[in-house]
Amino acid sequence: MSANAPSHAPKRQPALDLLRCLAIAGVVVMHCASPLTASPDPSAVWAGVLYSSLSLFCVPVMLMISGALLLGNPKPIDLKAFYGRRCMKILVPLLGWSLVYYLLVCLQTGTTPHVISFFKRFFTGMWSGPLWFLYMILGVYLMTPFMAQAFGRGREALAWTFTAIVFAVPALNFATRLIWEMELNRFLTGAVIPYYFGYFVLGNLLNEHPPRVPGGRWTLAAAFAAGALPSAFGEFAAKGVNTMLPNTFFSYQQPLAVLMSGAIFLFFKDWSPRLEGRAANVVREVSSLTYGIFLAHVLALSLVTGQLAGPLAGLWPRALTLDWNTGGPWIGPVLTGAAVFTLSALLVWGLRRVPVLGRIVP
Repeated sequence: MSANAPSHAPKRQPALDLLRCLAIAGVVVMHCASPLTASPDPSAVWAGVLYSSLSLFCVPVMLMISGALLLGNPKPIDLKAFYGRRCMKILVPLLGWSLVYYLLVCLQTGTTPHVISFFKRFFTGMWSGPLWFLYMILGVYLMTPFMAQAFGRGREALAWTFTAIVFAVPALNFATRLIWEMELNRFLTGAVIPYYFGYFVLGNLLNEHPPRVPGGRWTLAAAFAAGALPSAFGEFAAKGVNTMLPNTFFSYQQPLAVLMSGAIFLFFKDWSPRLEGRAANVVREVSSLTYGIFLAHVLALSLVTGQLAGPLAGLWPRALTLDWNTGGPWIGPVLTGAAVFTLSALLVWGLRRVPVLGRIVP
């Protein structure tokens, strides 16, 4: 890797911009619908598991997009520039939003903020909401220069083998959970690279070498449904009974989620909608906000649903409060999701115009 190599800046792809917008919408809808899965009303549970299952592609597709853009760049990687740019893009928002959510918890619980308490949480990852993703993607970025060398152009067979191994072990674990209600031997699962590296490499493979799918978009849409619907039925069947380990289907690494993620990625790759003028500008602008929306949407969800307590309770007008049951369980997650998405986007758009705060929503 040359020390003077050009910047490893990914080239923008309109279809991936649109897919990124859809993925972040899936994240928001999933979090707006998931409380319904604990409802005593079977209809509400059905709504919760179906919306959540339809959104299972969200995080895997985000990883696939990153892999498509970073591993697919033929330019050699300048380690200093790559790590400097990527790590700072993770560490600064992670520190900033960790502080935001920590102070939020302190205000709601009446706890006095403490520097040692904050950094203990920061370094051990004791956070709810979206911040787990930043710890995970930081590890992926640290390994990207090595994966780019191992799975670059001309080494597609090795990349497919790697991806198959990474996903085969979770698939076997999925089977043992269903058959015996037990996890696969942890020494085997712990010896294989985590699933998110598989999605990262798979995104590059499908972007650079999309397979020819008989039936085209109709087959891909059917494959997506074939992953989402059994996941919803399976998770619904597991509610309130002791015949299945919890979250067997609500997992990003189970094989049906892999099927859904690959299908929707190829659907947009094959469709490649021609967005021009105002539509193209809107998609490009929203796509640029998705990272910030991911970070801010839990805060926005707390505001919209009126869950903030203590001194923060009056920040959102009670008359505008929405939640997953507003208008019924089939309508509430959509209305709440739209409000949370819009509020998050506006918050990120505003923060970007403040010189210092803009760094936490790059």
